[in-house]
Amino acid sequence: MARVAFIQFMMIDNLGPMVLCAELKKHGHEAEIVIVPEEHAYRRRLRDNPPDILAFSCTTGTHLIALEEIKELKEAFPNALMVMGGPHPTYFPEVVLEDGLDVICRGEGEGAMVDLADAVEAGSDFSGIENLWVKLNGEVKKNPLRSLEEDLDSIAFPDRELYNRYRSVRFFPSKLFIAGRGCPFDCSFCFNHSLKKLYAGKGRYIRHRSPENVVEEIAKVKSDWKSLKTPYFADDSFLLSRDWVIEFCELFRKRIGLPFLCQIRADLLSDELAEVMKAGGCDFVSLGVESGNDFLRHEVLGKTLTRQHIENAAAILKKHKIPFRTYNMLCLPGETLDMALETVALNAKIKVDCPWASIVQPYPGTRLGEYVVEHGFVGPDFDPTKMSALFFKGSVFDMPEKKEIENLQKIFCIVLRWHIPTSLVKRLVKLPKNPLFEAIFRVMYLLNVAEAYRIPLWFAAWIFFRMRKLYTEH
Repeated sequence: MARVAFIQFMMIDNLGPMVLCAELKKHGHEAEIVIVPEEHAYRRRLRDNPPDILAFSCTTGTHLIALEEIKELKEAFPNALMVMGGPHPTYFPEVVLEDGLDVICRGEGEGAMVDLADAVEAGSDFSGIENLWVKLNGEVKKNPLRSLEEDLDSIAFPDRELYNRYRSVRFFPSKLFIAGRGCPFDCSFCFNHSLKKLYAGKGRYIRHRSPENVVEEIAKVKSDWKSLKTPYFADDSFLLSRDWVIEFCELFRKRIGLPFLCQIRADLLSDELAEVMKAGGCDFVSLGVESGNDFLRHEVLGKTLTRQHIENAAAILKKHKIPFRTYNMLCLPGETLDMALETVALNAKIKVDCPWASIVQPYPGTRLGEYVVEHGFVGPDFDPTKMSALFFKGSVFDMPEKKEIENLQKIFCIVLRWHIPTSLVKRLVKLPKNPLFEAIFRVMYLLNVAEAYRIPLWFAAWIFFRMRKLYTEH
């Protein structure tokens, strides 16, 4: 059997590695997950049983941390293959050329990782495995994508037991689940548009697990993990299928009986579905507002939501007493301070319970990433692969009112929670960037995390402290 270790830097349960580990173990291999901030000396432990494959699931930004780790791991484990998967290598596969990296996996990785582990175990050639780009002797073999797995019920449940050694996950009351894969919408800031193009002709892109399969997994986690208080659905939009939601909520209410959290799209919510969700246990939802300015929301971000959609959804949620968080973006290309304040005004109008704003990042492989280059919002030397792993440190654009909008992002939550008048906000954001605004943001960030995931504030602060290297250096 091959031995595989997934290395991660975020102190959360990561669905991708959990599923891959479950599939690897189903096919006779050994697999584990390492959370680096909780186990700094993990290399010493791994030396007792050296891995054949060291794997990293990376978004843009976290790949920089992974590449630093890979250089050191290559010295400690010279015989191990270094493999990177996830969004960053999917859209920027050239990362395989970086020192120390041997293989990247594009797209969905279950079949590819099992095939790779089988080949490593057998000592056979793995350079032709679909979904993989393989670097051998400085040359890269670029393999095509395999067809999508359309029967999601056939995929093993995520192996959550691998996190038992880590307090951050073991005691976290909210566990991540996913009901399906794929999204039909084409928001410019999201990866789905590009992923659909990559998988064109490779099978049905929008797929759902059966409600029975999802509830069966939750029931098992509820039995195995006494810490579970609130299942959290990480699907981009939980409401893609009205019939699925109705059937699921009834099963969930009968078999699980816990509150659950999910993400929704405003124009898919109806009074009927809100009533069904509330009866089924839905206790909190997140929805994307993105921008209060119609031009920015429609033309720049490709979000085909009207103000009326957003206001109607908020009214329905208020009617059924379902608290909600909004996702908003600031420092959009071409945004002025007055445009940014429209976002504040819209959130105030809908009386959001948990407001949140990030600074937009033009990730590689997205239409937004192409837009900012084509329209000159970034210079010719802009390298999207060097962006921070975070989306609240600062904007990569040169903008006339950049400082003011970045300041607004830092105080966005308290402006809405404390109903600070616009006239005062305009004066506050003109102040120089300062430690007070940064401190306010960090406190409000922790409060948002604590509220959204139903965890004590001290626990959120402990996780933030343990991951301080990620927050301060990248």
